[in-house]
Amino acid sequence: MDIPQYQVALSFAGEQRGYVEEVARHLQARSIAVFYDGFERTRLWGKNGIEVFQDVFERRAGYVVMFISEEYVRKSWPRLERKAALKRMAEEDREYVLPVRFDSTAVPDLPEHILYEEADKHTPASLATYIAEKLGVRQFAGKASDVPPPRMVSLTGEVVFDYSNHNGRYVIGYAPLEFETAWSKASNTAIYVYNDPDSINGVGLCPTVGAISEVRQARGLDYTSRYRTPAVGGIVVCRNTNGIYAAIHIRGIKATGDGDDRDELRYRYAIQGDGSDDFSEFMGI
Repeated sequence: MDIPQYQVALSFAGEQRGYVEEVARHLQARSIAVFYDGFERTRLWGKNGIEVFQDVFERRAGYVVMFISEEYVRKSWPRLERKAALKRMAEEDREYVLPVRFDSTAVPDLPEHILYEEADKHTPASLATYIAEKLGVRQFAGKASDVPPPRMVSLTGEVVFDYSNHNGRYVIGYAPLEFETAWSKASNTAIYVYNDPDSINGVGLCPTVGAISEVRQARGLDYTSRYRTPAVGGIVVCRNTNGIYAAIHIRGIKATGDGDDRDELRYRYAIQGDGSDDFSEFMGI
């Protein structure tokens, strides 16, 4: 058998993607080599999916975590992954499949004596810790700060978070429309925003507008500085490395050095998913 390319591979149905993605990100933060298809989209694009997934789940992983649900048993792609993983388990007669149940659906060919974990008894972070222990990765290996930042995957929304945690980072959007924003304290009337995260190409200020819908030509902003300092009520635009724009309206800032009881940033945002730099459609955001 080949040396595993991945310490663990995650097999699941799309209905459980949100939970599984958080598990994957916590494993990745521990420097665990994890196969999660959302991390591999560019590499997988155009390949023969049947060949790739059979190879990963039968030969390229040290363990497979199987997220069991009614959808997982019913759908075709999880069925392909499951058969490959169970074939490997039968050939080697060892612990290989680690089941995690979302419900009590019976899984064809999975031995009934295999013990499992229950998803509703674990947060994604705690399940990632269990998986890491199974892999022999120490709980406190690496740095405590190497944890995934909080995120909101919708293309519009309002974010409130403590920017003194998670290295000041908060992720908005998803996949090609993802922005890992990075912030640090200036005062309780202004804040620093940076282009440091890998997903960010540049940050620019909109000095003459007061609403996201007034941003009409985002590509014309000045993105040449590593950081900008928007004030409360101001608009900052981030451009990611895929050329997508996100407009962010700063709604409130708290800063412990200026008499507040905590560090907190509140903003509304809109991501222009069609690649346009015109946000006029986002009235009321």
